[in-house]
Amino acid sequence: MELKHLAIRELVKESEDAPARITDRGGVIPTTEPIANQLFETLNSAFSRRSSLTHGSFNHENEEGYPFISAFESFVNAECNEQSFVELTEKSMSQLAVAINNPSAHTAHGGYVLFAMYASDRYEYMLIALVRDKAGIGFDNDLHPTEVMEINLDQLHQGARINLTTYRKKQDSYLSFIGSKEKGEITHYFSTAFGCTDVTPSRKSTGELIRAARDFCNQNNMSDRKEEVVEDVVSYLSKQRTEKESANLNDIENLFDAYIPPEQAETAAGTFGTFANKGPYNVSQEFQPHTSTINRFAKLKVKADNWSLDFNKRSLGDLNCSKDIEFDEDNGRIIINRLPSKVINQLREALEQEG
Repeated sequence: MELKHLAIRELVKESEDAPARITDRGGVIPTTEPIANQLFETLNSAFSRRSSLTHGSFNHENEEGYPFISAFESFVNAECNEQSFVELTEKSMSQLAVAINNPSAHTAHGGYVLFAMYASDRYEYMLIALVRDKAGIGFDNDLHPTEVMEINLDQLHQGARINLTTYRKKQDSYLSFIGSKEKGEITHYFSTAFGCTDVTPSRKSTGELIRAARDFCNQNNMSDRKEEVVEDVVSYLSKQRTEKESANLNDIENLFDAYIPPEQAETAAGTFGTFANKGPYNVSQEFQPHTSTINRFAKLKVKADNWSLDFNKRSLGDLNCSKDIEFDEDNGRIIINRLPSKVINQLREALEQEG
């Protein structure tokens, strides 16, 4: 990782009723200082460990309502030098103060806001995070224990990461936000400050979840149960959609854990959520299942000139598999087993009418 720019500012909100204010403390930190790189690495590691990331993009349809978006575009289109970086941090702090002063965020607190621009082998990123103090113990000159305050970098209260590379390429999901593991709770005021009201489309999250499910099975010696796992995931999504409930990666992770072989439980159990939440899938921690995408994985409709069949994919199998619908590829046939009496009566009546 190459740290290009780093800045620290302070946002103070002393009580729920008090307005937030930006202090004069802080500013740009020279990246040549060893402590700057140590701070950044700790911060980046803390963000990367989070499994409940919500992915999305800027609300370009209402850029006037979200001034950070135009400021960020100016930064990306400029030389991304220290001066433009400072200007972006100032705009970010102003929008954070506005967002945290919103009545819906009255319980939120301030803290230290860290801005870091850095590059990996393939991508450039902007990382913005809110951290706070924590009490520690130190020694004075006489070695008497005394309370000291230190920055709790391991616990990020809010965080956002923007992939500058994918943003320039106009790809989806260049924004990642720290979300809560509790259902229905997403860091609204923080994401609103940066104009991220367009989270990853439900269609994309639904499709990528299925892809992640299959890949996870392939990578964890569960290929023999892959279709069974995918079927359960699709059933869960269908149920959530029918009940007008959102899908949650924690629920799906619990579903996966029931399939993981005992010999792999120590390494694979409790990992699917993180696996699906990060690249290349970027499935949001919580999302609304997309009906047509679910049906594409759950149902199959085949049609010829004078007939059509519409059935659940789990009913289909190869010849002699004992499923309701068997595909005899060699003879070009479909065999339907266990016809309900109602269907048999309908077929008999149709033949009698023809006779």
